[in-house]
Amino acid sequence: MRILLVTSYFEPDQGAASIILTRLARKLLQRGHQVTVLTTLPNYPHGRILDGYRGKFQVIENRDGIRVIQTWLWATHSPKISRKFISQISFALTAGLRGLGIPRPDVMLVEAQPIFTNLAGTLLSRIKHVPYVLDVHDLWPDHLLSVGALTETHPIYRAARLLVDATYRSAAGIITLTPYLEKVIQGYIGPTDKTRTIYSGVDLSRFKPGMDGATFRQRYGLGNKKLVAYIGTLGTAYDCLTMLETAKRFVEREDVCFAIIGTGTQQQIVRERLARGDLPNVRWIEWVDYNDIGQVWAATHIAYWALHNHPLHRGAVGTKLYEAFASGVPVAVALEGVVADILRESGGGLSVPFGDVEGLASGIQRLLDDEDFYRRCSQAGRAYAERHFDAEQAAARYEAVLLDAAGQS
Repeated sequence: MRILLVTSYFEPDQGAASIILTRLARKLLQRGHQVTVLTTLPNYPHGRILDGYRGKFQVIENRDGIRVIQTWLWATHSPKISRKFISQISFALTAGLRGLGIPRPDVMLVEAQPIFTNLAGTLLSRIKHVPYVLDVHDLWPDHLLSVGALTETHPIYRAARLLVDATYRSAAGIITLTPYLEKVIQGYIGPTDKTRTIYSGVDLSRFKPGMDGATFRQRYGLGNKKLVAYIGTLGTAYDCLTMLETAKRFVEREDVCFAIIGTGTQQQIVRERLARGDLPNVRWIEWVDYNDIGQVWAATHIAYWALHNHPLHRGAVGTKLYEAFASGVPVAVALEGVVADILRESGGGLSVPFGDVEGLASGIQRLLDDEDFYRRCSQAGRAYAERHFDAEQAAARYEAVLLDAAGQS
């Protein structure tokens, strides 16, 4: 089967989406399929095109048998939505033009977010008369409601809603990251049997208990302290103040260190809060290369995070959950929805309501001090990952949906 993947995120970009999609492409190749990727010149997460790619309209590379076609975009590190839209539109235009010259595949896998990547990919599928499968990790334009950029009555939102729903209806298949996303999409387009929930999963051989985190600890002077860490992009969904206020409850504990590992649109909030100088127990490590992320998890005692209270955030499952479970790292979160349900079902950690600083601090304290509870959570998380978050199983399910869409099942 000849597969064309259209996405804004692919290696050497870093971040969760790039990691997931690059891994998926490789596993589909290993299963005997021909994979071509149409993506951006690498620029994420720093908002600038990498050296060696700058000043070029396109770069075509063969990466271990995958043909990767990267086209120009106007890269920006600005958090302003207007500038991000210009960047996304620029890629949609160049990808659309370059995509016309790609030989007709049997099926297309189109990332549904950002919205302009979705529209570029689905338009290409119509021109080429190729069925497409939408891969939905986040809901657009719903995301603009969650950050307060638009309201449901705004003409731009209403127009975007119509366009996106049309791409849902025309898709040969829709893959969603969580059951919540699947339910929302069916609410927009009506009951359908073409939606599937597939957890993107994790490489269970790369992330596992018992790995060595000494190098990471030595590099950042963490000593033997128990590390409670947030690992990931500081996106608009994350309640950084709740995370930092939780860390403040442990200032007097010399055996514990908190770490915020990542950058993103909320990094200014972290910078300003740390500048107050009353959180000496918090380290902010702005970026760790993904090749070293296994060491970070090996050094982490507890993973924690908090989300803002919004319906859209109840359906989100971050890569950090997969990696924490696979690594046997218990999880403590302040949120409600799918992740909270998984924690209750699995026993891999605990959750408290949105914004509950005292509850989150109490949960972390229990994991720090109750060794039996900690061990049960660690073992339960790994066992759950083996049953539900295996990336090999995820690839097989993607393959089945794509074969069905291409009429080859």
